[in-house]
Amino acid sequence: MVMHSTCSRTCSKQITVLSYLRFIVLLMNCSSARAFSSSVAATFLFRRSPRPTSTSLVPEEVLIASSSSIRLSMSTESEPVAKRQKIQGVSAGEEVPLYRGEGLFAVNKPLEWTSNDVVSYIRGILERDARSRGAKVVKPGRRRKKGVVKVGHGGTLDPLASGVLVIGVGSGTKELQTFLSGSKRYRAGVKLGFETETLDMEGNVTDTKPFDHVSLESIQHCIPNSFTGEIMQVPPIYSALRKNGKKLYEEARAGKTASELGIEARKVHIYDLKLRPTNEKGEGLPCFGLDVECGGGTYIRSLVRDLGRELDTCATMTSLVRTQQAQFLLDDTLDKDDLNADAIYAAIDKTNAVLRTGLKGE
Repeated sequence: MVMHSTCSRTCSKQITVLSYLRFIVLLMNCSSARAFSSSVAATFLFRRSPRPTSTSLVPEEVLIASSSSIRLSMSTESEPVAKRQKIQGVSAGEEVPLYRGEGLFAVNKPLEWTSNDVVSYIRGILERDARSRGAKVVKPGRRRKKGVVKVGHGGTLDPLASGVLVIGVGSGTKELQTFLSGSKRYRAGVKLGFETETLDMEGNVTDTKPFDHVSLESIQHCIPNSFTGEIMQVPPIYSALRKNGKKLYEEARAGKTASELGIEARKVHIYDLKLRPTNEKGEGLPCFGLDVECGGGTYIRSLVRDLGRELDTCATMTSLVRTQQAQFLLDDTLDKDDLNADAIYAAIDKTNAVLRTGLKGE
């Protein structure tokens, strides 16, 4: 009788243990149960189930291992699949890199965007990409360095200009200074007979003069004599240059004139200047075009202004496209609609490959 009672209790415990093992399998296969916290699952298992004896068919280690599997399954399932896939290959405890690549590439700056607008737009794209991969990202600040996505440009383009804008990402920002002083190519549209306060189509007209005496021949004659090589040029008052600690365009908006501010002429270098008989719209005189290759610090607006005055009339720049900056050509740039993290990092990889090839060839 005693033996029968002992066997019954042992069998009962074994059946109970097997029942909870089946429950474990259900938990691992049921998608809704995976949302439970691991602590709740563990509490249910070990508080409700009898502690198996040494005569049990299933040892205690099996239950512990099973509960650990449930916790692992739950924690893995709660993490977004895309995020897990993107950070595969990163060892446990290893910090996810902020960038997928670092270096230089070029964009086609949209009209009416400032160069800093482009930089901010690209930084936002790369910050979102870094977060999606699990990288720690912080906003730029004076004392913050780690975790800040570094993006900069290699030479300002006016809002009414478009074309090649070199962008540096990460360590590539340290190379941008080279592009600020390097050679650039532009295509400008020009119209004779008037001049504006901004020297382009954005400002109010400040002067008008007759232009009937001007011909393509007279323009062509004027170009090599006065506007190639090293020349002196007065920057436009509507520019980001500083005078007495203030930006010139701020002084201009306050009502001051170029003569009142005493803006000094600077040396700039015009490597090549070619006349085009029509502007960007195919219009002839009083409209025409210019292809310019120049050094850093050159203002095409000022060049057009000075050319008009040399022709004994006025002239204003009607359009401007930067067609080349160093090795970056307009045809190789990314348009705004094509800007995404994959395209940006592919462009950086392409530039790095070209630069490596160039170094090997030297």
